[in-house]
Amino acid sequence: MAIRAGLCGYGPMGRTHARLLTQHEGVELVGVADVQEDLRKQVEDELGVKTWASGEEFIEAGVTDAMFVCAPTYLHGPLAIQALEAGQHVFSEKPMSLNADQCTAMIETAERTGKLLTVGQVLRFWPEYVYLKQMVDSGELGRLLTLSMFRVGGVSRGWQNWFLDEERGGTQIFDRHIHDSDMALWLLGKPTAVQTRASEGEEGGFNHCFTQYHYPDVTVHAEGSADLPDGFPFVMSYLAAFENGALEYSNRHSPTLSLYRGDGKSESPELPNPIGSLQTGLNISSASGYFLEQVYFFDCIRTGRKPDIVSPESARETVALVRLEIESARCGKAVPVV
Repeated sequence: MAIRAGLCGYGPMGRTHARLLTQHEGVELVGVADVQEDLRKQVEDELGVKTWASGEEFIEAGVTDAMFVCAPTYLHGPLAIQALEAGQHVFSEKPMSLNADQCTAMIETAERTGKLLTVGQVLRFWPEYVYLKQMVDSGELGRLLTLSMFRVGGVSRGWQNWFLDEERGGTQIFDRHIHDSDMALWLLGKPTAVQTRASEGEEGGFNHCFTQYHYPDVTVHAEGSADLPDGFPFVMSYLAAFENGALEYSNRHSPTLSLYRGDGKSESPELPNPIGSLQTGLNISSASGYFLEQVYFFDCIRTGRKPDIVSPESARETVALVRLEIESARCGKAVPVV
């Protein structure tokens, strides 16, 4: 029997997920909710599925087994909790929430209802970032010495400018930069402290930030922005220097990932399958992290195992870390991570 999937929110990420949801065997996209009438009409025309004017009404209809929450960030917690209470598994887009307390409420609801909850920290499914983790964990290139991460682009606004609203969207530090905060945690665990410098956006919050993550034996830095002119291409990249080599990744390069072993030559390493033996129906070079995280989520539903690539507890830890980065930016000094 097919898993009945629904989606709340048809903005950029909602559209990405909705179109990918139609590509899975054994999964049926049964509907989409969005407050904007023109987007509902677009869904009906392009996807041929039923639409609802609100996520709350869609969840109440009880026609889904799994709900993808891709609404504005301030709605992630309320919609996820409602869906879990209604007996639906939940995939929440990142960030999990704007504060750790609401993340805890989401986790407790999932535990009480026995439903699965995961979060779209998609870089954990991005082959080039998974390769970086393999090199860090295996020691094949020696010890990691430095890691610089970069994620910049033009302004994101969204419905009623919610991306720019610190209370509703958290601004880019929660929308873009959080990916690299999550990478620091996934690759190296908790830093001892964070130190962030940032510039404020149009409506408050931080739309350009630089963070140093303090670790005893490795230097880690991340820059994130959403304040560049319209038309500036989105760029995500990293440069990792090891004792015996270096990795350079950029979505603007072809090939995207280069490995340097110190012999004056570079190579393009074979990319790993982030979800192991699970079948995607696509080769890894053409399967995006967004599709792979969906494959993994549906496999967890079918097998009944809790998601551990992105556990809700780890997503909560990432939210808490970004909160400390904001605190550091406001006070102008390093903040301990406890």
